[in-house]
Amino acid sequence: MRRAVKWVAAVLLVLSLGLHWAVLQTVAWTGMIVAYSAQVGVREGISRTFDGQHPCPLCKAIEKGRAEEREQSPKALKSGGKLDPALVWSPLELNFWQPSEPVTSGPVHFSRRADPPPKPRPRFFTA
Repeated sequence: MRRAVKWVAAVLLVLSLGLHWAVLQTVAWTGMIVAYSAQVGVREGISRTFDGQHPCPLCKAIEKGRAEEREQSPKALKSGGKLDPALVWSPLELNFWQPSEPVTSGPVHFSRRADPPPKPRPRFFTA
């Protein structure tokens, strides 16, 4: 159960940060490098992957999804009303100073150890 909760929390964090787009884009680039390298060689395949002139269908879908997400973000904030952080935040006064009791100096007594050292005495390891 705990493991499932951790996985759900991790997935929600990834989605809220937008990292799913990065993962999908990495998958798309990897597939493009493999496909283009098989056609025209590794150097040209890598060049075609990152030149922006030869997007794959997954790259187009990712760009469309990111654009839709950017369009929805401002609308969601406007529909909920204006968020004024000044109304939420209020200063908090903390006072950590407390008077302390004076420390009296007097004789310090240490008790002696009553049990003898272990026998046989521990040996030191030397390499």
